Amino acid sequence: MLIGLALIIVAVFMICALLFRLSIYALPLFVAFLAGSATYRGDNGIVAALSAAAIAAILLLAAAHFALAFAKSDLTRVAIGITFAAPAAVAGYHAVHGIAAATMPQGAWQLVVSLIGAAVIATASWTQWSRARL
Repeated sequence: MLIGLALIIVAVFMICALLFRLSIYALPLFVAFLAGSATYRGDNGIVAALSAAAIAAILLLAAAHFALAFAKSDLTRVAIGITFAAPAAVAGYHAVHGIAAATMPQGAWQLVVSLIGAAVIATASWTQWSRARL
């Protein structure tokens, strides 16, 4: 019982660490999903949908890096950071809410913990984009 509890705690921490690392890719993943599903719904096949998703994500990341490289004002960098941090906050909210729903009784604390998780994940994404020196 004690070993299982320790393994669950380690697994939750590893998932949270992975969420912090991958929070920067929330917007490209969302754009890739939209491009892939739109292509697939157009009866173009799974290979075309996967290709469209990959191309959309790569183009978005390239455009963001290009914009950060040539941004002269801090306001432009802030806008790019907010653009990438907002979907990360939504993903962080849902991820932490899933963990909170599995481990806590239902109530206001689930919402509070989920909102704190969303803020932490958005901050992590923001700091990763602000450190991007191009």
